[in-house]
Amino acid sequence: MAGGHRVDTEALTSAARAVRETPHATVQQPLAAVKDVRIAAADFGEAHGGNFDSYHAGVLRLAGMGDAYLKASEAFSQRLNAAGGRYRANEADSARAAGGAGE
Repeated sequence: MAGGHRVDTEALTSAARAVRETPHATVQQPLAAVKDVRIAAADFGEAHGGNFDSYHAGVLRLAGMGDAYLKASEAFSQRLNAAGGRYRANEADSARAAGGAGE
């Protein structure tokens, strides 16, 4: 590469896979369980029933954060893959240009 630095496109691909797969493997199932919470105000008992609304809102907010994290990891993975593709294309163009320079 120009300037003396190199980019390991395989490392970018591997990182993209990890960024995409690890959150899905570790977050998706617990997130589904959080979204499917089946607790009602009555489950809090008479003394604590007034706290249910804030609890429920908090659970929904956490679920939203989990969804946002999964979407962000997917988007970042796509960017890493795209960057790797651009580097591969640039390297191929440079190799062709260098090969044809002596003709």
